[in-house]
Amino acid sequence: MLALYIKGKDSIVNRLTLILEVYKERKNSMRYLRPYFINPKGFLDVMAKSNAYILGSCAADYFVPSSAELHSDFNFYI
Repeated sequence: MLALYIKGKDSIVNRLTLILEVYKERKNSMRYLRPYFINPKGFLDVMAKSNAYILGSCAADYFVPSSAELHSDFNFYI
């Protein structure tokens, strides 16, 4: 599925490389959230304690890379 978002060459090697890069970034949610939050681990701990949900374009981008626009946001529900 991630191969659909590849821009450029169509070779199998490039597709596998992109899939592995996306997987490495997405398997660690701290790494994904770090550009948005100063303390992503503390942030996720507070969310877990308060039963908060995270939604929005940036949250969707975690599962579907390149789906968020430049000024996308997170939505939180408690």
